[in-house]
Amino acid sequence: MDPLPPVSRIGWDDQKIMRTRRELNSVKVIMKENVQKIMERQGKLDDLVERAQKLEEASDVYVKCAVKIKREMSWKHKMLRYSIIAVSSVSAFAGVAYSLL
Repeated sequence: MDPLPPVSRIGWDDQKIMRTRRELNSVKVIMKENVQKIMERQGKLDDLVERAQKLEEASDVYVKCAVKIKREMSWKHKMLRYSIIAVSSVSAFAGVAYSLL
C-alpha cells in the first residue's frame, strides 16, 4: 500500500487550504457560540425546574389548607343546620304544650 500523496499532489493549492482553514475557524467560532448558548439555556431550564418544584410544593400546601377549611366549614354548616332544627323543634313543642294548657 502506498501512503497518501502530499496535499499538493491531490489538487489542493495553498489558496484552497487557507480558505478551508478560514471556513474551519468560522465553524469553530459558531460551534463555541452554540455551546455557550446551550449552557445558558441549561441554566435557565434549571431555574424553571426549581420554580416549578416550589410551585408544586406551594400547591400541595394550598390543597391541604383548602381541604381543612372545607371540613371546618362543613362542620359549621352542619352545626348551624342542627341548631336551627333544634330551635324549631323546641319552639314547635313549646307551642303545642302551650296550646294544650
